[in-house]
Amino acid sequence: MLKQYRVPLFEQMGQLLSEQGHQLRVVCGSPPLHEQSKGDNVIVGSGYCVIENSRWFLKGKLHVLSNAFAHILWADFVITEQANKHLHNYLLIFLRLIGFKHFAYWGHGQNRQGNQHSWREKIKKTLSTQCDWWFAYTQGVANYMASLGYPSTNITVLNNSIDTSEFKQLLSLQTPDKVAAFKQQLAIADHARIGLFCGSLYGDKKIDFLLNAALSIQQQNPDFVLLVVGNGKDRALVEDFANRHSFIKYLGPLFGEQKAMAFKVAEVFLCPGLVGLAILDAFTAALPLLTCDIPNHSPEIEYLQHGYNGVMTAAIEDDYAQAVVDIFNAPEELAQLRNNALASSSRFSIENMAQNFVDGIGNYFKSQKI
Repeated sequence: MLKQYRVPLFEQMGQLLSEQGHQLRVVCGSPPLHEQSKGDNVIVGSGYCVIENSRWFLKGKLHVLSNAFAHILWADFVITEQANKHLHNYLLIFLRLIGFKHFAYWGHGQNRQGNQHSWREKIKKTLSTQCDWWFAYTQGVANYMASLGYPSTNITVLNNSIDTSEFKQLLSLQTPDKVAAFKQQLAIADHARIGLFCGSLYGDKKIDFLLNAALSIQQQNPDFVLLVVGNGKDRALVEDFANRHSFIKYLGPLFGEQKAMAFKVAEVFLCPGLVGLAILDAFTAALPLLTCDIPNHSPEIEYLQHGYNGVMTAAIEDDYAQAVVDIFNAPEELAQLRNNALASSSRFSIENMAQNFVDGIGNYFKSQKI
């Protein structure tokens, strides 16, 4: 599948590769029914992207892509998502074994939200080294692949990112007058200390943990306000807390300028549960991230540097609440954390990711003396 947020990456890669005399073709499948309802998939090809029909079997566990073999024949070098479900990945492994094609994986290396001892993960671990190059989402993924015996010289670290340029512009449009009107509309005092959660509302995000910690924070700092942005299975839980506690403001799912405003008025980004690419939105808005030390974060958690652009606590509600209280009570430390978060947003940019990808492709060709 091709998600809309990935299109800017491929557009930048295509331009950079064209300047070097290469041609990029991004071949994607059509999403299954449960993904179509999300409305965030690209279903019509354009530019560098070609959309082919997909057939999904075994409740989405097996994916067959139309015309996959023709596209593989066309390419000098194939980069494919590291996933057991893609039938064309097994074809690529076979073609590599007989010396007919070279290919690379890109991805997480392992499913951090899954059972590491399951047969699916054992298959993934076995097959993940059967390729000619690796494009790792983060340095941690690269280290994991190296630990499996894959040569580190054949690994490129991408620093997975999204295009935050539009979000930066929207943030710049939120003037002091607009901020004041927003606070007035939500009955938020000018001197309030505001924390923000923005993301899907489901178990891995530890929403109940966040809400209970918020009660503890507010008991110690009556000026505390929690904004919750998003939707999901735990929406009713958030609405119940918001109905009983006026300092918790549930805003539902927000987009565009409304989302930018929520980030603009906040001072910290609170996500005790699973952290993914939302960390980049937080850093773009100069918000330090406060999260917990849990095993199922996405690879992007590596962008958090404890005490530099955020804070990681033990997964204990009182410890988490106390960290938030301490930051609000230390204005100079908070200001430094915010400055460092903003600086981190530039380091982990979509432009840098595209360049890393293209450099890795170039290094592969150099290794083959092509």
